[in-house]
Amino acid sequence: MSTRFVSDPDLIPGGWPIGRPGEPAAQGRDLQELVAMARRLIERAGNDPSLRTALRTLGEELIAAAEEPPPAVATASGVNEDIGIEVSRIMDETDPDETDGAVPPRLPLPIPRPEPPRPLARREPLRELTLGRKFVSPPPPPMNPASHAAAEKEELDQLIKRCRDKAAAIRWHAESHRRVWEGVDAPMDEITVTPELHAWAEQLVNCFYWLDEEDSPEGTDLSLLDNVGGCYEAMAEALQLSASARNRRGLIGRTLPLMAEAQSMLRRALQILRAPEDPDQLDVYQRVRDAAARNRMFVKRYMRTDDPADPTNWSSLVDRIEALNASDDQTRQQKERIEGIREPLRRIGAGQPGDDDWQAVVNTVEELIGEGVPPSNREIRDLLLPVIDDLPDRDDLPPGFRLALREIDRYLSTRATPTRVAANSAPPAEVKEAARLLEGRSIVLIGGARRPEAQATLRRALHLKDLIWIETREHQSIESFEAVIARPEVALVLLAIRWSSHSFGDVRQFCIRHGKPLVRLPGGYGLHQVAAQIISQCSELLGGR
Repeated sequence: MSTRFVSDPDLIPGGWPIGRPGEPAAQGRDLQELVAMARRLIERAGNDPSLRTALRTLGEELIAAAEEPPPAVATASGVNEDIGIEVSRIMDETDPDETDGAVPPRLPLPIPRPEPPRPLARREPLRELTLGRKFVSPPPPPMNPASHAAAEKEELDQLIKRCRDKAAAIRWHAESHRRVWEGVDAPMDEITVTPELHAWAEQLVNCFYWLDEEDSPEGTDLSLLDNVGGCYEAMAEALQLSASARNRRGLIGRTLPLMAEAQSMLRRALQILRAPEDPDQLDVYQRVRDAAARNRMFVKRYMRTDDPADPTNWSSLVDRIEALNASDDQTRQQKERIEGIREPLRRIGAGQPGDDDWQAVVNTVEELIGEGVPPSNREIRDLLLPVIDDLPDRDDLPPGFRLALREIDRYLSTRATPTRVAANSAPPAEVKEAARLLEGRSIVLIGGARRPEAQATLRRALHLKDLIWIETREHQSIESFEAVIARPEVALVLLAIRWSSHSFGDVRQFCIRHGKPLVRLPGGYGLHQVAAQIISQCSELLGGR
């Protein structure tokens, strides 16, 4: 049986052309070589049964492989073509012995129909090259303006509260250590701050105790801690002012320099203690920068490390902030009432008070505070300060006016006391006499808030060994006072009754029990007033003439 083979040099078995237009020449040559090899194998298989068996096995495997779709290759024209070589199966139906050695006929193999071309898979577009380009984060999703403003206000309120709490915590610890230095066993009233703030303030105190005289040109005394507390207070007041200045460009321009000065003096105060940087100070610094850029303003001072503000001037800064904020605190009617007490206060300051002048002042201040004006109002305080030591000793002062007195006392405890020579001040001779009676001895002053300058002035002018000042609060227990009064070096006790609750009158029992004179101070803590009260109330008990 003969087998036919397609011998067209341009065709492979199955009629597929090789080297058709557009096909690479190398591929055509490979197919031609493969066809030539197949021809030689077929010719040799005519006389070699084992080769025919091998070719038959090869053909079956090729046919089995041809049943799968041929690999798709894209041509230049964009159409898929199945390219391959079909090796003809050698159909050896007769044994060579039966044909007397003749070459068996070669029949063409059935050619499977090619499957229709499949469309090319769509390539994924290449990503844009961004090497070296600055990454820009996607903008945040839009926020509701009302909720955004509420979130900003809440964040600012929390920052103000933290500053006030830090001021209270550091002052509490400074006063506690000052009492330890003075040997005063009277405990301090607890303050409502978190344990974390207590621990933070204690760390600042530890920084203070590691200082040497060479480390701090200002000197290693507890006033360094007082300055830190004052700077936090100034920063809180500046932030409070900035809250009211929102969307008011004129007020913003006057507020930003005050905020810059507050954060700078706090940074300097912490540097003097060699304390770590404070995140709230850094927050305020960034707020000043952002607000200045947003409003296109230039802040001239205190925004560079080589231009620090003086932390000892924090009280002056608070005064300037309060002066800027004072005009927004009262209504028109309240301002008229404040103006109405200027005349009686002028007469009191001149030493020519009328019968009802003090009563008119007390009633007006009581009404203003009852209407919501804060007891710490700057205008009320500035009007009362020059004459506060001339206030008569009265037990029937209304509660609002007593709150105003307490705020004035708190203010004076952290600011320099204004100097004023009252018309009815005691002559210098009484100061000299009081100094002669008390020289080298100690006295105890009970009441109000400690005023460092007044304390230093009394100690120096009266030649005292020490002046132990016990701060007091409303409704405070007095049991702890007795141990201080009983000390042998204590010569007398001063009781500032104007800022004390009535229960402090029981201090007299302690003084009688331990044989110590008690001097009531109806006025302030001025040197002349204190000396005059000492001479008039207990000169003979001290051995005076």
